[in-house]
Amino acid sequence: MTRQQLLAQELSVSQILTKYTSKLMQNKKRLNDSPDIDKLREQQQLFEQELSISQILRAYGKQFTQIREQYTDGINGRCAMGVIMSYYGWDGKCCSNAERRLYAALVALRRAGISKESLIELNDSGMTFEEIADYLDRNKEMTNSKY
Repeated sequence: MTRQQLLAQELSVSQILTKYTSKLMQNKKRLNDSPDIDKLREQQQLFEQELSISQILRAYGKQFTQIREQYTDGINGRCAMGVIMSYYGWDGKCCSNAERRLYAALVALRRAGISKESLIELNDSGMTFEEIADYLDRNKEMTNSKY
């Protein structure tokens, strides 16, 4: 093929941009028509603010099936600690990016004055994410009222 024939086959920049814009608009329309758009907006709002541990468990824990005695089941199950790690970006796979996410979760727990061991104990005792969050909020109120 000659150079002219090759150039004639290539799309112009404006054609590429028009095609790209059209695809973006289709995706945007599809997302807006999707019943999950509210869920996506809610998740975006969660990422834009720093949540307390109890807020993470209440809001982010709804995405997962609660499990006991392990951080993840490798699918969609998480314990309370696993939910917090997932909030900080963990994908639930045992080895992938878990170390940095565990560190972020431990820092958040330390800032909140919650020990990892007590969180695990609450989870493994049979309390739901909501019950753990309520317990943490009550404990925080009692601690704050002492000072």
